[in-house]
Amino acid sequence: MAATGWYPDPGGATGRYRYWDGSRWSAETTDDPTAPPPTASYGSATASSTGPTDPSSRPSALVGQRQKSRTGIVVGALVVLVVLILAVVFTVRAVTDRRDRVLMDPDPPQSSVSGWDDSSPLPTETPTPTQSAEPSDSASPQGLESCPDGDPSRRQNHPADDKRTYGGDLSFPKPAGYDDNAAYTHSMTWAYDTDGVYTSTEPAWASLLAVGYITSADGFKTTKQSADGMMQCIASSGYYSQFTGRKDVFSKKVTVDGHPGWALRSEIRVDNPDLSVEGDVAEVIVVDTGTAGQLSFFGGFVPIGDQPRIRTLDDTIAGLQVG
Repeated sequence: MAATGWYPDPGGATGRYRYWDGSRWSAETTDDPTAPPPTASYGSATASSTGPTDPSSRPSALVGQRQKSRTGIVVGALVVLVVLILAVVFTVRAVTDRRDRVLMDPDPPQSSVSGWDDSSPLPTETPTPTQSAEPSDSASPQGLESCPDGDPSRRQNHPADDKRTYGGDLSFPKPAGYDDNAAYTHSMTWAYDTDGVYTSTEPAWASLLAVGYITSADGFKTTKQSADGMMQCIASSGYYSQFTGRKDVFSKKVTVDGHPGWALRSEIRVDNPDLSVEGDVAEVIVVDTGTAGQLSFFGGFVPIGDQPRIRTLDDTIAGLQVG
């Protein structure tokens, strides 16, 4: 049992002393450990019945209270940590479940984006990536935003040859029954260096065969896109002021003297009571001859159902040459 006397306050007060009478602690404290024993009543700051074994030790009851306090803090922290972990787990599980439902949906909603529609005339040309010698003509034709203003009467140098007709980098043999008349080709206002031959098929109607060139600066990018754009410009030109419709017969890759090209044949119909025909069989062939910034073309127009002139058109195309 510890001797009676003043001991450092077991309550932890700095610089304070509490009196031990051999069985319990006093309620009174002092800052002078040499002071006489207190006369006041004893309080609740009691230690074990044996008193402190070391003057600097604290009563076990107070130490226990602090241990319980620390334990409560630790338990509370653990509870908060568990709650946070559970919240994260449930959140991840909810996101995963929602993702799995999206991935495994047997009947997903339909896209609201429609596909490309080529029914509108002359849609905007989409920029193309770096092109090879023959650009990507396998894609759907994209036409032109509008028919550009060229200069069909602007001529290049061509051989003096009365048996062939020249325009751009192309030429064709003049068929029997057709006369030279470049004026008919001047209605191709989107083109350059045009020349052609024609023959009347009935009053106010004629068959025309022509060549010339078009430019990339005017929006003619690939042979296929240019063939489609030219056909649209032709159908909307003064050639067919009473235009009612166009039906494509074929659209295909071709070569002319080893140069890549695209051929588009269409039936262009008009509503003209003064004519005996419904309109024209029209064919446009665009060829990439390698001349920078331009494509050369052939255009042929003969009446629908006129088999002799359709054969003349086919023979002229067979005789088409570069140069």
